[in-house]
Amino acid sequence: MGPRRGDIHLVQFGDLGGHVMRGPRPALVVSSDRLNRGDGTVLVCSLTSRSGRPALDWVPPYLVRVTGRESGLDRDGWVKCDQLFTRPATWLGPRLGHLAPDAMSRVDASLRFVLALP
Repeated sequence: MGPRRGDIHLVQFGDLGGHVMRGPRPALVVSSDRLNRGDGTVLVCSLTSRSGRPALDWVPPYLVRVTGRESGLDRDGWVKCDQLFTRPATWLGPRLGHLAPDAMSRVDASLRFVLALP
C-alpha cells in the first residue's frame, strides 16, 4: 500500500537555499489518494517545530499549528502550506504518523488560501 493523504513521512529535502526547508524532515502528504496510487509522485508540505515568527500573536494563514497528539509525532509543530513539493513516492522515508481529520481540515483551508481556491 502506498502513501495516503494525511500520512506524515520522513522526506529528504536537499538544500535549495533561501527560506526553503532543507535536510531530512517530516512532511505531510496532501495529494489525493487517487493521485498517490497513480503516477508515482506525491505532493507534500514540510513540517517544522518552529514557526519562524518571533511573536505568535498573529499566525499567517499558510502556517497550520498541529499538536503531537494530532500528528502522531513526538512534538507539536507547524505544517508549512506555502512550501508544497512534488516528490517521487519512492523518496518517502518511513511513515512517522498520520494527521487527525480536524487538523487535516485546517491544512485544507490553508491550502485553499495558498492556491487561491474557493
